[in-house]
Amino acid sequence: MNSERYPYKIAAVYPDNAAAEAAVHDLNITDLGDVEVVRLEPGTNQVDLAIEPEREQTRDTVVNDTVTGSVVGTAAGAVLTGAAALGAPALFVSAPVVGPLVMIGYGAMIGGTAGAIRGLKLHENMLSGLVKDALKEGYHVVIIHAATEEGQQRVQDVINTTMPEDTAHT
Repeated sequence: MNSERYPYKIAAVYPDNAAAEAAVHDLNITDLGDVEVVRLEPGTNQVDLAIEPEREQTRDTVVNDTVTGSVVGTAAGAVLTGAAALGAPALFVSAPVVGPLVMIGYGAMIGGTAGAIRGLKLHENMLSGLVKDALKEGYHVVIIHAATEEGQQRVQDVINTTMPEDTAHT
């Protein structure tokens, strides 16, 4: 499964095996389009893999976002250095080479950090923690990967009909 192809994730928590199995059955018989359904039982250790199955692709996305952010930050630092040199040339008199390099370096660092944060997908880390907690408490979890926002909404509608009143879903 390609995680870039399935960017929308839904996790539903069920109190027992029968409720989770009924939800999977309802999801399978409903025409939901392009979705992947993963069912997890208490004691499962593969939660991270179920939520983010394409680890290599995720790594590549983080690297690409970091590099892109660094390039954009470097360019922004160069522009700011040029503007500062025109506006306040006295800042660079004592260090005509080091001063601009420091400003460009700060731009690259800030841009790279912003790119890395964007690529880390912090929502998946939160979702993983919630799912792990539910499994430790003995609940059953169904994770659905949808390709589109419309698919996500259709999945959410099916999940809402299968959800017992006293349980929660994310």
